[in-house]
Amino acid sequence: MPRVRYDLGGLKPERRCDTSSFILANGLGSFLFLSDFPISKYNGLIVNFDLNMFKILENIRIRDAEYLLIENDLRSIRRFSKDNKDEIFMPEGINGFVYKISKKSLVQIDFDFKRVYDSRQYGRYHEITIEEDNIIIKFSKMTDGREDSVHLSHEFDLFCIINPSDCNLDKDYRFVDSWEEHRYPYDEIRQDAPFSRFIYRPFLFEAKGALVAVGRTKEEALEELSKLKSSKNSKRSKDLKIIRIRNRRIKKFSHAAFLCAQNSLNNLIVERDGMKRLFAGYPWFFQFWTRDESISTIGLIRTGRFLEAKAILMKYLDAVWIDGRIPNRIPMSHLGSADGVGWVFKRLRDLKLAVEKSGHKDSEDLFSEEELNHISRQLLISISRIEKTYMRDGLIFNNPLETWMDTHWQHKDEREGFCIEIQCQFLNMLRFAFELTGKEEFRKKLDDMGRLVRETFFNGSFLADRKDDFTVRPNIFIAYYHFPELLSKQEWEIVFRNSLKRLQLHWGGLSSIDKHHYLFTDHHTGLHNKSYHRGDSWFWINNLAAICLLRNNPIVFESNISAILDSSAYEILWKGSLGDHAEISDAKDLSSRGCFSQAWSSALFIELVLEAYKR
Repeated sequence: MPRVRYDLGGLKPERRCDTSSFILANGLGSFLFLSDFPISKYNGLIVNFDLNMFKILENIRIRDAEYLLIENDLRSIRRFSKDNKDEIFMPEGINGFVYKISKKSLVQIDFDFKRVYDSRQYGRYHEITIEEDNIIIKFSKMTDGREDSVHLSHEFDLFCIINPSDCNLDKDYRFVDSWEEHRYPYDEIRQDAPFSRFIYRPFLFEAKGALVAVGRTKEEALEELSKLKSSKNSKRSKDLKIIRIRNRRIKKFSHAAFLCAQNSLNNLIVERDGMKRLFAGYPWFFQFWTRDESISTIGLIRTGRFLEAKAILMKYLDAVWIDGRIPNRIPMSHLGSADGVGWVFKRLRDLKLAVEKSGHKDSEDLFSEEELNHISRQLLISISRIEKTYMRDGLIFNNPLETWMDTHWQHKDEREGFCIEIQCQFLNMLRFAFELTGKEEFRKKLDDMGRLVRETFFNGSFLADRKDDFTVRPNIFIAYYHFPELLSKQEWEIVFRNSLKRLQLHWGGLSSIDKHHYLFTDHHTGLHNKSYHRGDSWFWINNLAAICLLRNNPIVFESNISAILDSSAYEILWKGSLGDHAEISDAKDLSSRGCFSQAWSSALFIELVLEAYKR
């Protein structure tokens, strides 16, 4: 197990831990996910070409080195062996990376050119040439009759250029032309077959590092290489846009995790159509999910990045569908989304309130009158269409698998019906409509529906997860987060006290279902969805719950809040991908499962820390 150290400008936490994985990104949606030895088919350099994701290489390292210490300064990763050190960073805006070694050593690079989700083994052709001081790899993907309906049909080409430093290619380069089978233990845990793959090792070379550039054509790769040469000593061309906490009460490791969470969220920002968007997560959620992206804008809002959050949220306004909802993701998936629209309008309201409170000289101009009118129009259209399509006897209905808990097990637990968080999202939309328009009809609807939801869902001790279903789940915290006015402060405290006894795990996080429920599973079952929403602990929900507890009664719930904050910070620093906040944990013990870097996990941790240690 290596030691891990962070260098965060005065904060230098260090300890031994059981992971060597890390993620670097370039702001274009391309990223480098490396481990000492690959643990997943998603390890490696993955490049974004117009939302088409291609894997290029799987690993780069000093051959036979044993890395004893890994240092992360958020811009780069340094790996120390007994008598050597390498360093890796991805300059912003360039499809490639810089690799440096202190002492000239034998470098091993393993390649796996493919569309990222493609597991076909055949039809992979590599052409290796040396031109001046560059090693050029042209990869061609062809179909193969052993796996495809046609044989030798050309699919695509990719180019990778390696520019070694302090390397004489006449004597320091050795062509090996070897195929190596790599086994993927993390994929086995996830039950994400295949669990192994043959990877191409074309050569070895002795050098003090290399520039690695990628393109769809040779000319494009050479252009990226030229950019790397001009920026190889600058690490990142832009500031990290990270804020610090000026509060002596904050624990040093919580502060370090807070800085890491901001960087992790930054890494998921992608330039798309002239604006910045947020991928849901690395290394495989590189799509724009309405729910994930809108939830995650709170990380931008709370750190003062109003314009970036506004651009994302305003874009969703034009996607209001004929049923009043907003599609689940871009590109669309087959699943419906009952809550995406509620999150978009929740965050627009959050943004408007944050701008008004900021006192920034430009805050009054952030939303023009025309933009506020557009928000109001789309909100009223959405409310009207949702009432027409989904309102039944005064409550909002959803079909199976349309909430964020969108998996089932053996066709059970699909959360069809009237879910508590969906009601509170709609109540928040009605409140926002009243605030924007001043029309009494929305205040009346808000009051009438609020009374009905309270009468239907609250029994004096618990808040039902769905109408007539008092299964204890953390969705009550989403309900509070959207509409705390549903119950009194004291009533919420009762609900939270009773629910935490059934949800909070020994290590601090919350189970996604009552620990005594017959569907509860204490270990992550991977792509078999048994545990996904039936035991697995979701870091975004954990952080959101702690925010709610802070707002309700920080004294009564102090230990619960601390347990969540400490476990999330520990996971960010010492588990999974170093400095990133994972998707989920096993219920039985704190772990990093699912996606290694999840946008909404980091965003809600940012909000939690700022809520706990108000700036």
